Amino acid sequence: MSRMTTGEVLAPAQSHESATVRAGWRHSIEQRALLLLVAADALSVVIAYATAFLVRIWVPLPLTAHLLPPQVFDGPHSALGVALVTQFPLLYFFGLYDMRLLRHELSLLMAPLLALVTQLLAIAGWYFFRGEETGFPRSVLVIFTLTNLGLVVASRFAIRRVLREGRRVVRVALVGRAKEVAELSQVLGEASSMGHAIDVVGGIRIEGFGRTGEPIPGSDLIWLGGTHDLARIAEEGGVDQVILVPAESGREGLLDRVLRATDVALPPRVAVVPSVHELLIGRLASLSIDDVPLIEVARDPRQDLAFAIKTALDYVLATLLLLFAAPVCAIAALAIRLTSPGPIFYRQRRVGQGGREFMMYKLRTMRHDAENETGPVLAHHGDQRVTAAGRFLRATRIDEIPQLLNVLNGTMSLIGPRPERPEFVEDLVRDIPGYAERWLVKPGLSGLAQVRGEYDTTAAYKLKYDLAYIHNYSLFLDVRIMLETVKALLTRQGI
Repeated sequence: MSRMTTGEVLAPAQSHESATVRAGWRHSIEQRALLLLVAADALSVVIAYATAFLVRIWVPLPLTAHLLPPQVFDGPHSALGVALVTQFPLLYFFGLYDMRLLRHELSLLMAPLLALVTQLLAIAGWYFFRGEETGFPRSVLVIFTLTNLGLVVASRFAIRRVLREGRRVVRVALVGRAKEVAELSQVLGEASSMGHAIDVVGGIRIEGFGRTGEPIPGSDLIWLGGTHDLARIAEEGGVDQVILVPAESGREGLLDRVLRATDVALPPRVAVVPSVHELLIGRLASLSIDDVPLIEVARDPRQDLAFAIKTALDYVLATLLLLFAAPVCAIAALAIRLTSPGPIFYRQRRVGQGGREFMMYKLRTMRHDAENETGPVLAHHGDQRVTAAGRFLRATRIDEIPQLLNVLNGTMSLIGPRPERPEFVEDLVRDIPGYAERWLVKPGLSGLAQVRGEYDTTAAYKLKYDLAYIHNYSLFLDVRIMLETVKALLTRQGI
């Protein structure tokens, strides 16, 4: 691993262009692979289904009395529809659209097996409950399942091989103190000599340790800059991966600074060398380089297939809920008009996905001049600005119904972190490490913090719920939060 100067790493236009190409390739290749897997899985069902019938019609098999007559291929083929309908949700819920699964060969074999055995039972149950016990040959169903399993596994091994062969040299920058950077660079240098495509381009110093361009003691690297230079380094595209190797103290604040600094159009991946404490409590590393365990920081969870499905469901469910709630909203509007002067609807600026402001709609629950004298103030229990009708609307969450319009215009989701007012955001971002991570996804009408916390739960603890939701997202989690939201409405618990 040769020593590089800052100019060699970052300055030439050709280097910048190639780094941008690498970054774009890295961010698009997994999405393309995901689309290929979806298409391959649909094709697998059709091929496996046709193969199963052709084998039973033309190939004598053990344990079968005779070949099937060719007329059986004429149908009906309702099982094909059941197979197509169940293929994608089952593969998804068993994790087979998670690119990380491609790293583990055992999981690549066991997860498809469990998913497709479940599919077999679903098809068998379809015929049983319809009373068509002899309408579909059981031997064909078994052959279909085995063929489908082989094709699903083969497509994932093929994708994994393409991803590995297309892997490019990963340009890594290490963030930490000189001793920590030197030790890890030596380990990564040995890993590179053993075939890992790694190029450690330099170190990112923690303020107060070394100057830009100076050699890093104990290694042949230089300091590329401090953490305040990360935005420039990330923009110039000279780094594919940033690895934090700081001591355990101050890690949370440092990680927050790194994430903010690298929040650019094509950001480098960010990973952390886990502390002894994190390993002792059982926090699993999501990746490793040679014998170095790493915890990768999920930068864009929206790349998951579930978020694409979530968006479609938002529009469908918001439309249905808005139609269903229209009469309730009309009665509430009448109550507002009769009990207090002012407009029925209340518009308020909030901060949404990507830190962009948008206009959020609610039914008015406070006096129309509530903030004329005080300016923006957070609502609280017993707030005297709330009207008589407003107390009921807030307690039942009826005042939130107009936010379904925000879901339909794409600024909000049904489930997600609650959006905050821009007047308070600057202080929250400054005081709470990681607060800006909430903006990775659309804000929601309800969220994990709303159903697990209480009204006066601090912003810092709400953030923990929000980040847990964002980085552990699944459609099943959304369903759970929706059900718990209904429970919170009925029991008047939660935020």
